[in-house]
Amino acid sequence: MKIVVIGSGTAGSNFALFARKLDRKAEIIVIGKEKTMQYSPCALPFVLSGKIPKLEDIVVFPNEFYEKQKIQMMLETEAKTIDRKRKVIITDKDEVPYDKLVLATGSKAFVPPIKGVEKRGVFTLKEMRDVREIQEYIKERKPKKAVVIGAGLIGLEGAVAFRELGMEVLVVELLEHLLPTMLDKDIASIVQSHLEERGIQFRFGVGVSEIIGDPVTAVKIGEEKIESDIVLVATGVRANVDLAREAGLEIKRGIVVDEYLRTSDPDIYAIGDCAEVYDAVTGERILSQLGTTAVRMAKVAAENVFNKNVKFKPVFNTAITELFDLEIGTFGITQERARKEGIEVVVGKFKGSTKPEYYPGGKPITVKLIFRKDNKKLIGAQIVGGERVWGRIMALSFAAQKEATVEDIAYGETAYAPPISPTIDPITVAAEMALRRFK
Repeated sequence: MKIVVIGSGTAGSNFALFARKLDRKAEIIVIGKEKTMQYSPCALPFVLSGKIPKLEDIVVFPNEFYEKQKIQMMLETEAKTIDRKRKVIITDKDEVPYDKLVLATGSKAFVPPIKGVEKRGVFTLKEMRDVREIQEYIKERKPKKAVVIGAGLIGLEGAVAFRELGMEVLVVELLEHLLPTMLDKDIASIVQSHLEERGIQFRFGVGVSEIIGDPVTAVKIGEEKIESDIVLVATGVRANVDLAREAGLEIKRGIVVDEYLRTSDPDIYAIGDCAEVYDAVTGERILSQLGTTAVRMAKVAAENVFNKNVKFKPVFNTAITELFDLEIGTFGITQERARKEGIEVVVGKFKGSTKPEYYPGGKPITVKLIFRKDNKKLIGAQIVGGERVWGRIMALSFAAQKEATVEDIAYGETAYAPPISPTIDPITVAAEMALRRFK
């Protein structure tokens, strides 16, 4: 079998490796625009801040590793057209026939039509070259004031990086609080206060109307002019679907796939940022666009290319980050979104410590759990704290995937040791508070 993958990022590279494990003889070809195979886009803000010393460190495996796996790489190559009748991909260098095709074309940074957004000193943070360009600009211009447009994950991580590099930072967000798709306003306010204490300022409910100067010297927010000598546009990403659309595949917000990740052409699969998945709470088609989702899709698609008939499960979009020394973990639906979707929920919320009160060194932690009112199932969680958020959000995410109820969480078994956790865990207390509301 000849399997061709278009896209050498997280989804495409992992698919190639999973497919090779399943079949040692299949011909596997990866076509990619970049010079390397998979690297971690999520690590880019941390390279910018200097926490990761070199950009090259975020490349997961060198190209030689894939060669040893007998995976053919056509890097620095662009796929131009898919001829489905002939089962051939036409690139800017050659024609490549396929038996099975996997589209892992990823996503691109969305840049809104702001006046002056094309000017020098305005950047996105999506690819390795973005970091190189920002670093070169900082070295040359030595900016002192940064404006970040967008308070999503990349926007906040970029804002922290700029602050750690010594700049004054203002984050401008069109919606009413930070991380609006991940957190409710009450939890977002904890994060906001933490960032403000470390010198990051915020403006909510407004947008940047113009970028002034070339190189940039200021931005306009409404009619107000604010000095800035570097701008980061972090207003989300859009799926790369042009190739699939031109090939006549079904497209909505992303490439439409079934539960086996097949497109409208049974010999073509789509995975990663470019492909739609199902939301575990609402059942709607969504774009997940997380690295963990991309890896799981790659694994399932590899199985199905070899006729294993494995279903890709709906997603809760479990995510985590660290901003300065604050950890933020989330999954599932927020209370705000549940209200908009018409889903009645019961909420349990608790603010406590990561260790028993008598043990020194405990850090504040806030847990918010969201349960469906009709069946008591856990459908969302938000945790913000100084440590050990990752383990708790992971445990709750697994519980939600197994359709755990409020009783399951409230009466669940947890681990305790004074240097690590309280006798009654904060997630248990939050569930107990929700359980009281049910009763």
